[in-house]
Amino acid sequence: MMNSQYEPSIRRMAWLVIFAGVFTFTILCRLFFISLSLGPELIASARQKVIQEREVPASRGNIYSNDGQLLATSMPVYELRWDAAIVDPKRFDSQITKTSIALSSLIPGPRTNKSWEKYLRKTFSAKKRYALLAKDLSYSDYRVVSQMPLFKGNKYKTGLIALENHTRLIPLGLLAERTIGYNRTPQAGLESSFNATLKGHNGKRWMQNLGGDQWKPIGSEYSNQPINGQDLVTTINSRIQDIVHKSLIQQLKKYNADHGCAVVMEVATGKIMAISNLGKTKSNPNYRELRNYAVWEKSEPGSTFKVASLLVALEDGKVDTAQKIDTRGGEYIIYGKKVKDSRRGGYGIISLGRALELSSNTGIVKAIYSKYSKKPEDFIDRMYQIGLADMTAIRIPGESAPYIPHPDDKRWNGLTLPWMIFGYGIQRTPLQTLTFYNAIANNGRMVRPTLWEGTRDHGVMVEKNIIQVMHPSIASEKNILQIQDLLEKAVRRGTARNIYTDSLDMAGKTGTCQIDYWKPETLGYQASFAGYFPAKNPKYSCIVVINRPEISAGYYANIVAAPVFRNIAMAIHKMTPQTETPSKGYWGKAINHMAINNEKKRISNYNIAFQKLELGELPNITGWKVSDAIKLFEESGWQITLQGNGNVLSYDSYFQSKKIHIKLG
Repeated sequence: MMNSQYEPSIRRMAWLVIFAGVFTFTILCRLFFISLSLGPELIASARQKVIQEREVPASRGNIYSNDGQLLATSMPVYELRWDAAIVDPKRFDSQITKTSIALSSLIPGPRTNKSWEKYLRKTFSAKKRYALLAKDLSYSDYRVVSQMPLFKGNKYKTGLIALENHTRLIPLGLLAERTIGYNRTPQAGLESSFNATLKGHNGKRWMQNLGGDQWKPIGSEYSNQPINGQDLVTTINSRIQDIVHKSLIQQLKKYNADHGCAVVMEVATGKIMAISNLGKTKSNPNYRELRNYAVWEKSEPGSTFKVASLLVALEDGKVDTAQKIDTRGGEYIIYGKKVKDSRRGGYGIISLGRALELSSNTGIVKAIYSKYSKKPEDFIDRMYQIGLADMTAIRIPGESAPYIPHPDDKRWNGLTLPWMIFGYGIQRTPLQTLTFYNAIANNGRMVRPTLWEGTRDHGVMVEKNIIQVMHPSIASEKNILQIQDLLEKAVRRGTARNIYTDSLDMAGKTGTCQIDYWKPETLGYQASFAGYFPAKNPKYSCIVVINRPEISAGYYANIVAAPVFRNIAMAIHKMTPQTETPSKGYWGKAINHMAINNEKKRISNYNIAFQKLELGELPNITGWKVSDAIKLFEESGWQITLQGNGNVLSYDSYFQSKKIHIKLG
């Protein structure tokens, strides 16, 4: 019989056992419920945190020049990790020293062979599963590591993990760097505009989480194979690009300019063969590709726009290039403001065509302004018709829209039209100006500039560029021919005569424009030259713009920008195979050769004589053809009287009154 004194304790114990049993049963029931209803979901969630199907980036396509040079490529680089938990201790102890020495000699950095050995021992002791060995190794360096004693052999025994990534390499360095661009954020250049073509389609593979954001591939197979990007073939020619870059940077340094750009375009197709954009900063005086000035930077073009003004007036039948204009005094006052010539005193009485050759502000404005002053919208409307308000829509980001004021604008005033005629109050990018000059060279056919030659996939061209015509004809054939003739004369005997050479006929126009002319403290200049070569049957057009050259060194376009154009043209001409049809027979070839030489000599003598006359000296014209003598003095505003027939025998001149009496015989 149980002792009564123990009865309360026994009772309490019984209740405790019952409570524990009920509690345990409740927990088991709860666990059973969770395993049945929520178990699969929780297991899947836990597994997803450890094992995931993660995205694997595709290899980005390459960018090539049209002559096969690599402009941008994706180079594989390797990140090496080490799973120390699976390495056999005996293997580790026997190979650790040799491997540490090999790592210190291959991988640059602060680690010596002793510090490498210390790091590997610490990693091995901790049994780390994903220890970092190196980043951004080339494939050859990765192979060297894989042959080191500790890592050589089956990766499931050595623990070596290699993750392949890709980095973008620009083999030609600074050449067209900004135009080629980059695909980081923000994107720029061709890398941006053709990103969809270049990037391809990413793949997927299963990976295991080893803690934090570290993921290790499970096996070598992809669950979804990445599709690499296609290659982009550009219109850029690496040899011409090198010529343009060197010519531009040499002149920028010579005149200590802030920045500049140069573009070479194929006349018939609009293909950009070279584009260089170079600038410097206050903190870095070295010139490099900071912005794509040719596409992005719009400014007042200055005298290069006079060609457009003259073409508009010719198309409207308002002027004639032979009409005479008095530039005497070199000033023309409109609403109290002076239009001035760069030459003090002006050029006297000259033809309108000659005014363009000499870039006479007063001559151009006097001839054109009066024809449109009462109805300026006619002038503006014609500009729109010939494509001067169009963007090029080149497939590269960042192009600025041109600005051409209209009489309906709030800012329009009495000075807007006359100042616009000689290139102020409007804004255009260098590429937009070049597109217009290229149309002149292309006999009026305006084609869209392009940097894209085609798209290639696994070495096969899958898409090719098609020439896009912006305007079939910007003006009549007659007026285009007149402008072509004047642009050629501007180089032979006009503002750009300093770049004339017998070796290559060139055509083009200088443009010197003031920058911040309303702020004396920041006043600067922009020098430009736009043109094409050869002058007859042109193959290439080119523009050079140099911004803010050092004023003390020089700022006129003929000495700052035009020589860059000449150097580019001459270099391209020399590298281009010259073909000529042989004359019939030896004597025919010899006679033709003599005729060409005599013509070159005649032109050279004419240019020398013209320069002397401009400087106030009377040239020797004895023996000249009468037509050449008349042309020389008429274009300089002289009055001529003739006596007799034949070539020039003698002459009497009256320099002050600009009169000459020529005897022929």
